[in-house]
Amino acid sequence: MKFKDWWRGIRLFLKSNRVIETDDRIMVILAHLKEGIVGIYIQRKLDELDEELGTQNWEDFVKEIKTMFSNKIKVADAECIMVQNS
Repeated sequence: MKFKDWWRGIRLFLKSNRVIETDDRIMVILAHLKEGIVGIYIQRKLDELDEELGTQNWEDFVKEIKTMFSNKIKVADAECIMVQNS
């Protein structure tokens, strides 16, 4: 499945289930990431969210997701970065 198709499905899910709060939206998206290296990303993001007192900005999160997973080259690069930072 291409990222844009997955992203469209997630957006529809959020809207149809009236998931409005940023933290809730982020958690739903993390719960729907399933394949490959995303486990590393999910763990890192959960650790960040546990440590933060405030809510992450929605626009920043969307930009991060799109940057990390929109194409396979970026995903491969992200995997290397996340492994090095672990």
